[in-house]
Amino acid sequence: MAEEKFDPEKEGRRIVAGYLSGLGWTREWRRTITGEIRPAWTREEREEKFRLADQREELAEEAFSKEIERLRKDPSKEATLVMRAIVKLLEHRTDLTFLGKSIVGHLKRELERRR
Repeated sequence: MAEEKFDPEKEGRRIVAGYLSGLGWTREWRRTITGEIRPAWTREEREEKFRLADQREELAEEAFSKEIERLRKDPSKEATLVMRAIVKLLEHRTDLTFLGKSIVGHLKRELERRR
């Protein structure tokens, strides 16, 4: 069987999709919690649901951060191309979390250093 050629754009899209999927899930979950009118929910139940959404968001950010750190430590040309793809996909987005924006900024600086 022929070995697949490494595609940095595809790898970048995979990493970004995992991150944005986690963020999208938490946004929708928060919107659902906020939009539901449930007088039977106690304040503690509502806060627990928001905590679960926060945890899911933190997991998405942690996984994204680990992938980026792995790429930053890799001096190969392929890692640089994947980082460029990630920056290209995320640099114009306005819906990133503070950590996501920070990571994209760090990646831009890292790529400037690697030139």
